[in-house]
Amino acid sequence: MLLIDLLRSRTRIDLRHAVGLLSLASIATTMVLIIVNLAAEQAEDGVASMRYLGMMALSLIGYIWAQKKSSDMIAAEVEHILHQLRLSLFDRVRKAAPDTLAKVGQGAVQTALTQEMQTVSAALPLMLNGVQQVVLIICVAAYLAWLSTFAFVMISVLAVVVSTIHLQRMRKINAATRDAIDDENLLFGGLTDLLHGFKEVKMNSRRRDALLGALNDRSFRARDTKSVVKAQWSREFALIQLAFYGMMAAMVFIVPIFTSDYHDVAVQTTTAALFMIGPIGAVVASVPSFSDSDVALRKINDIDHQLEDALDAQHANEATNGTSSPETLEKLRGALGNIAEISLRDVRFAYPGTTDSPGFAVGPINATFKKGEITFITGGNGAGKSTIIAVLTGLRPAAGGSIMVNDCPVPTDALQLYRDHFATVLSDYHLFRELYGIDDIDPKRVETLLKQMEIDDKVELDNNAFSTTSLSQGQRKRLALIAALLEEKPVLVLDEWAADQDPHFRSVFYEKILPSLRKQGKIIICVTHDDRWFDTADTIYHVRDGEFVDGRQTTQA
Repeated sequence: MLLIDLLRSRTRIDLRHAVGLLSLASIATTMVLIIVNLAAEQAEDGVASMRYLGMMALSLIGYIWAQKKSSDMIAAEVEHILHQLRLSLFDRVRKAAPDTLAKVGQGAVQTALTQEMQTVSAALPLMLNGVQQVVLIICVAAYLAWLSTFAFVMISVLAVVVSTIHLQRMRKINAATRDAIDDENLLFGGLTDLLHGFKEVKMNSRRRDALLGALNDRSFRARDTKSVVKAQWSREFALIQLAFYGMMAAMVFIVPIFTSDYHDVAVQTTTAALFMIGPIGAVVASVPSFSDSDVALRKINDIDHQLEDALDAQHANEATNGTSSPETLEKLRGALGNIAEISLRDVRFAYPGTTDSPGFAVGPINATFKKGEITFITGGNGAGKSTIIAVLTGLRPAAGGSIMVNDCPVPTDALQLYRDHFATVLSDYHLFRELYGIDDIDPKRVETLLKQMEIDDKVELDNNAFSTTSLSQGQRKRLALIAALLEEKPVLVLDEWAADQDPHFRSVFYEKILPSLRKQGKIIICVTHDDRWFDTADTIYHVRDGEFVDGRQTTQA
């Protein structure tokens, strides 16, 4: 089993010690049963033994100690291993290029980090209880066999038959449960369409009726499948209860027929059989948790291996460019310490394609971005602006040409060092509520920026985080720009930032905010279509079919 293999390979504890503690807890529980039976015999004669009371107290103390020790030990170790798996996935995601992460799938990674991890963590208590109950069943069965061999054989046969039937029926219940989950997921997907596409639904009555009809159908299917699952669980519970009652009936009606001295131990064997009912039920209930955790761990391992393979391919591709010398990196650090200009020289990039359909390519790109200047990049949809920005910022490594900082080339293995000097608000930006990586934030500066962005009445700084991000799209972009400015980076890149702003604030952005940033000596690069404010820029580059077809300076230069 994968969980056992994982425990063996990554554990920091001795598993034999943990199993020994679980066994000790089960033995202590069995001792309680034996002592109760012995004390009951004395109670029939009107005698109460303090010795048995002391033995029971010791057994209970031993059970509590061993149970707590083993549970804490194994739970902490499994959670530690899951923590290490999470860190491994975090690290692989951190190192992944955009194409690498896209190949594996963000949804698959997120599922592995959340749902599958939770499945393993939630299944652990049931699994530990199941293992302990198996040991307890063995101990109690040995005691039952010592009391009456025939009763032990009969109980064992009945337990095996009932457990086999139960597991077979559980497979059908699990299949029905998966169907119910699928139906619910379809229902939730339709509900998402209804809520997120509310305006589109209101604008088209045929779309509305079709969507609501689909939702009704999915709701009916979810109702029916959930009803089937609940009915099956009710029948299964009744079957298990019936089986337990049958075991009790066998102890008092069938076993005496085939044994002559059973009446001497009838009470003890019946008590032992009753005592086994709980452990047997717990073991049967824990079996699905073993399967669930194994499937979940396999999915986690699959994602981990996919990321590892993709990263190996990525590193192999990067290795073709060689490793930079310490002198080269030191020279680059010096240039990045005081960036005067960034230049693209014959830079090329192409997305992967096929023989029949080659990937979209940009280049050769030649451009210069200077300190204290504003550069606009313009062009139609699909011209390649965002791809050029991705290459310029180092998110995608150039396939040819050079990126230069103060005439110092940026090698592929130093792209992270280069990226660390950019603050960006890209077209597919994510707005973080917490200001990660920004230390010693000046509240007064944040307050000034909020006023400048005209959202000080909606947002405030709250313990190194924005008080809210539930704003309109344009206001969220203003908040993202504030976060970018707080990073105090020498290069600011904005991709279609003004597209979601109202006319008033669009003019504020071009006529006040950008000029003030120019005065701060930043390199400012904006992708924009707002030709009304082209005279704000010092340089304008126009993109067509992945190339700069026009690069001109404005009167600002």
